[in-house]
Amino acid sequence: MIKLAIVSPCYNEEEVLEDSAARLTALFDELVAKEKISADSFVLFVNDGSKDRTWSIIKKLHGTNPYIKGCLLYTSPSPRD
Repeated sequence: MIKLAIVSPCYNEEEVLEDSAARLTALFDELVAKEKISADSFVLFVNDGSKDRTWSIIKKLHGTNPYIKGCLLYTSPSPRD
């Protein structure tokens, strides 16, 4: 069976992230039930330097949703910052 992985870059997505995760979870549940994808498929939310609560939301979702994984990209501040 196919293992599906979706990579979603995130930057300051706190207002829509939980809704996006819920929609993707519903889609994954449907595809798993129809045996189109395996149950170990996942969404990887990649936090790319967000200044809001995006990373904390990703961590929370990861703890409660088996489809959600997270990656935190860290960039050091520029000398001008």
